[in-house]
Parts: sequence; C-alpha cells; structure tokens
Amino acid sequence: MTVNRRLAIASCIGLGCHVMLDLARAQSPSGFDPVATAKLRAGEILREIVGSGRDASRPEPAHDALFNTGLLLQAGLRALLPVQERQGVALPGTPPPNDPKELIIAQENYSAVFKSGAAATPAQRATAIASIDVATQQLERAGYTVLAKKVTEWLRTQR
Repeated sequence: MTVNRRLAIASCIGLGCHVMLDLARAQSPSGFDPVATAKLRAGEILREIVGSGRDASRPEPAHDALFNTGLLLQAGLRALLPVQERQGVALPGTPPPNDPKELIIAQENYSAVFKSGAAATPAQRATAIASIDVATQQLERAGYTVLAKKVTEWLRTQR
C-alpha cells in the first residue's frame, strides 16, 4: 500500500510538472527571441524580416518603409531589454528629419531608458509596447504575417 501511494504521488507531481511546462511553452511563442532581435544591427533586422517570409498577395513595401519598420520594432524591444542585456547595444544617432515620428519617439524612448541605467519606467514601457504594436501592424500590412503573429503572441505575454 505504501508503494502504491508513493507511485500515485509521484505520478501527480510528474503530471503537474508536465502541465506547468506546457503552460510555460504556450506563453512563450517559439521562434521569436525579443532579446536577440533587440541586439541585431540595423541591417540585420531587415534581413530577419525579409527572411521570415512574406505573403505575396500583399503589396510589397518600399525598402525604406520596411527598414523603418524594423528599426521601430527594434527600438521598442531595446527599451524593454533587462539592464544586464544592454551591453554592446548602440544608442541611436540623431534622427534625420524625414524619419517617421513614431520611430523618433521610440528611439528617444530607448535612449532615455539606457541612459537611466535602470529598467524602463511604466511610461517608458508603455511607449515601447506601443512602438512594437505599430511595427507589428506595419509588418502585417506588408505581408510578413508569420513574423507579425509571433511578435503579437509574445507581446500578449508582456501586458
């Protein structure tokens, strides 16, 4: 009887661990690494987007627009980087006057977060999430639906 009880308890514990692991996997979408994406260089983010595949039924975006979308996504993700992950990540330069307003705001936001040396404040975090939302919508419109879905699923876990 003691052996059966131990076996039953071990089975329940094992099942509980399995359920917890499945829940963790469900909350963390596979294939999207926000830290690695935030650490990419400007040209690398564009290659990642293009390499993610595009729905050819959508109009192809202009190169500059797609590049700015990548920078917008990256700026939002950089503002959310933990302090210990910021080493080697460059601050943005002075934006050209023709950069989109939302990109300038996102880059100024992550620059302020980095310069503070602390985690993003609630307001900075909200700005970063809004930037990621806009970038995701732009990716969706440009036909990069798979990447947009991965980012959207990850973003849900951040709210």
